[in-house]
Formats: sequence, C-alpha cells, structure tokens
Amino acid sequence: MLSGAAKWWWFSALAVLGGCASVQDMVGVPRTGYQSDGTYVVSDEEEKLACRQLEGRLAYLDRQIQVLPQQVVLESESRPSTVGSALGRMFGGSGDGLKATRELQRARAESDALRALMIRKQCV
Repeated sequence: MLSGAAKWWWFSALAVLGGCASVQDMVGVPRTGYQSDGTYVVSDEEEKLACRQLEGRLAYLDRQIQVLPQQVVLESESRPSTVGSALGRMFGGSGDGLKATRELQRARAESDALRALMIRKQCV
C-alpha cells in the first residue's frame, strides 16, 4: 500500500505527464502522425521503411483517394447520423462533418508526406 504522500506524488506525476501531450499541441510542436493543421509527419518507423514498402503504402492510399470522393458524395446525400455531423454541415462547408471527407484529407496528407519521404530517400 502506498502512503498518502506517495499517492499524491504519483498522481501529480501522472497529471504532469498527461498534460505534456496537450502542451505539445498548444505550442505547435509537431508529433508524428496527423497534425491539427491537416498535414502529416512521418514517424521514425516510416523513415526506416524500404522504398518498396513505401510504394505499397502509397498504392493503398492512392486507392483510398480514388474511392473516398464517391463516399463523400453518398455521405453528403444521406441524413447526418450524429448531432456533430449535422452541426458541421449546417455551420461549416459542404464537406464539414463528414467522416469520408476527414478520411480523404488524412489520406492525402499522409500520401504527400510519404511521397516527400520517397524523394528524400531517392526512391523515385
């Protein structure tokens, strides 16, 4: 069993560490993955991928980029399934609040970042 002081110390440490991710977002320090500004930052693991592996991931993303616009149209013609998507459509652009739009934006951002990585690695 931990004493009261030890519990308080662990709780404080966890609170500080948990807040680091939020502070990182507020400061604008890029982390790997999808960014709040719509871009994508490649991870160390992705940096280590061989050119052929990057080509495979890009082929998958290219298929998504081809299919998702059709899903955006279907989704926009259907009724909103959540309050958030309804509000996104009411107060945002025509594609706001649509899951397919968000997925398409993410696929494009990741594709752009991986293509830039392939150029840096001289895969092309």
